[in-house]
Amino acid sequence: MSETDICILGAGIMGAATAYYLSKTTDKKIVLIDQYKVANDYCSSNDINRVFRYAYGKDEFYTRLAIQSHKLWQQLEQETKLQLLIPSDLLLIQGTDREWNIFNEESHKTLKKIGLQTEDLERKQLEKRYPQFTAERAFTDPYAGILLASKALLTFAREAKKRSVKILENTRVTHIKSSDGRPTIEDSNGNRIVAKRLLITAGPWSNTFLRKNMVEMTPTRQQLLYFDPPDTRLYAPPLFPLFFADQFYGIPAAGIDAVKVSHMGRDTPTDPETANRTVDSEEEEACRQLLRRFIPKLSTARLTRSKVCLYDMTPNKDFAIGYDPEESSIVYGYGFSGHGFKFAPLVGKILAQLALNKKPGIDLSRFSPAEIQ
Repeated sequence: MSETDICILGAGIMGAATAYYLSKTTDKKIVLIDQYKVANDYCSSNDINRVFRYAYGKDEFYTRLAIQSHKLWQQLEQETKLQLLIPSDLLLIQGTDREWNIFNEESHKTLKKIGLQTEDLERKQLEKRYPQFTAERAFTDPYAGILLASKALLTFAREAKKRSVKILENTRVTHIKSSDGRPTIEDSNGNRIVAKRLLITAGPWSNTFLRKNMVEMTPTRQQLLYFDPPDTRLYAPPLFPLFFADQFYGIPAAGIDAVKVSHMGRDTPTDPETANRTVDSEEEEACRQLLRRFIPKLSTARLTRSKVCLYDMTPNKDFAIGYDPEESSIVYGYGFSGHGFKFAPLVGKILAQLALNKKPGIDLSRFSPAEIQ
């Protein structure tokens, strides 16, 4: 048995970011645990790139959180002298899906409402700026960018380790119990860690550690496809933007010489232990069909890489951040997949503050992990 001040369960982007911010603000003993290795192929965080955006439909709350998170990404880049966020327009393309067309329009209105720049492009304007695209109308989010996901994850973990955070890899936690406000974490080998404070950032595996009266989380299987463009330069930023179109999103060639295309979020539940990790042929055809409609010259490009990623989704797709409803020594952070990666430094900072009994400067009531009766 060993003891520590703070234990973090799950070394994905949120756990690593939390460890990083704790290591900057306290001298307490910190342990970060993962059942695999940091940046493993099973976690939701480990991929080449992710979308950063301000566009959130009419949800001004998330837009303002993104603004705060953007500043923290910049601070991390300045501190480490690394580029982790590559600027890129986000093109919100009007297609045939009514729900997403409304999202695009509301995003445009919200950005204007809070005094930020955004454009409404008609077909000729769009073709002049981005000739790769064919569409009647699109809006822009000029504050968007491409996060280099694996690089960011490894950066948080490395910087935390530099400040004496102990990282335990290949350690599968099987049981958690709390006695006298001190959580005990037991792994598959029978080892135990007693902590004064426990943070659970276990992503798709979070259900294992949730009480019955907590907001549920559903793991879902998402498929990511990378297409090799005919001319990489024409499909990389700044000449080629991020894009949303009819429930799909795309990321220009950044971090890899290929364009990433994926559905916004398939909602079929899956078991993270037994999930099929091979991309379906039907999903490739769905992506190509989208490309034929909006980016014709990319539709016949060779599929150069594919990956299955697991999301952890709450019913309303909000995050779950806060104290265990029955045990204040345990803090939860889950439900981030699909749109959480961009908020990693902000969430990490918030979870670190909660672990140290400090009040975040953000109203977290919307994110309470306690189920509303």
